Amino acid sequence: MEEITLPSGAKLRISLSSFAVARDLFQAVMEELKSTKISAGTEIDVNLFKELFCSGFASKKIEKAVWECMKKALYDNQKITEETFEPEAARGDYLTVMFEVAKANLNPFMKSLYAVFEASLSKIGKSQA
Repeated sequence: MEEITLPSGAKLRISLSSFAVARDLFQAVMEELKSTKISAGTEIDVNLFKELFCSGFASKKIEKAVWECMKKALYDNQKITEETFEPEAARGDYLTVMFEVAKANLNPFMKSLYAVFEASLSKIGKSQA
């Protein structure tokens, strides 16, 4: 279980969700981001990050999937519900909690996705040489 200190000082403890729940999050993220144009020449700058974050945080599908993942997380040793973020101090933690829970549940998929893309890009590069 990973523990993170949030901006308010509260502690977030994250356990991975089941494969099915994490996969639903991964699929929601892939669906929302498939129209984002990224290539080998894409400049990694603030605009790219803005586009990725806005796409992710604006998506009701991604939000719903992250809420399912948050069922396996604790906020100051309490289950997370919408009431968790009613206090003003806790509202400042909301985006951090969403991001950290999503990141923890997406990382296992992203490692293998990167490996697949790296191998595919290598083959494309060799065929164009």
